[in-house]
Amino acid sequence: MRAFLRLFLIFTTAAAYAVPYQWESKSGESPFTLDVPETWRVWESTKRNGVIVQFRKGHARIEVRSFAGKEKLTISQIVNQKAARLSSEYSLVRLIDERDSKFRENLHLSVWEIRSRGRLYREETAIVVADTGPVVVSCLIPRELEDTYRTHCENAFYSLVLEADKGDGSAPGKRLKVNLVDELAKLYFLNIPGNLPVIPPEAVLKSIAPVSDQPATNPVQYDDNFILPNELTK
Repeated sequence: MRAFLRLFLIFTTAAAYAVPYQWESKSGESPFTLDVPETWRVWESTKRNGVIVQFRKGHARIEVRSFAGKEKLTISQIVNQKAARLSSEYSLVRLIDERDSKFRENLHLSVWEIRSRGRLYREETAIVVADTGPVVVSCLIPRELEDTYRTHCENAFYSLVLEADKGDGSAPGKRLKVNLVDELAKLYFLNIPGNLPVIPPEAVLKSIAPVSDQPATNPVQYDDNFILPNELTK
């Protein structure tokens, strides 16, 4: 309950100062949408196979990397690439925590401690592996400003929405195909009261004969005891 309340407070507090940012795919990378602080400066760098977007305020930074990959990378491979990139940029890098998110499926979190020019930073990373390639959201905060910007970082992590998360029906030009038999099968079997067995929906649907405009080819057979209506029996 406390964890849920904390996540609720993160969204309600940071949402008052956040605006949605949307990126459309240009090189086959996964499109994404997330909430970022309203007053932070935006910097975009389009690459041959993806994009790097940064939102900055002073020494704090939120960064999103979305790249198209020919091969689907594992979480471990992405974390190792992150470690190599940070080590090439900063003098001291240490991975202090790594876990899957409790609040969102398929979201992997890692926490790094970074020292640069005598200053200590906390770097949190959220990784989502999409079908088109990985999407990595990173948040770099000076240690002394962690209480100030922590909610903005977590709001960016949990507001992240990929195109695949929206479903096929939301993409332009695509329509959701619904199979009636499959939809009925997801609910319950049809049950006729009494001692009759349960009838699956496929049998019910197949038993309905199609309506035809053609006249019947066989004459109607009447029972011998059936009296056709006349002037006396109308």
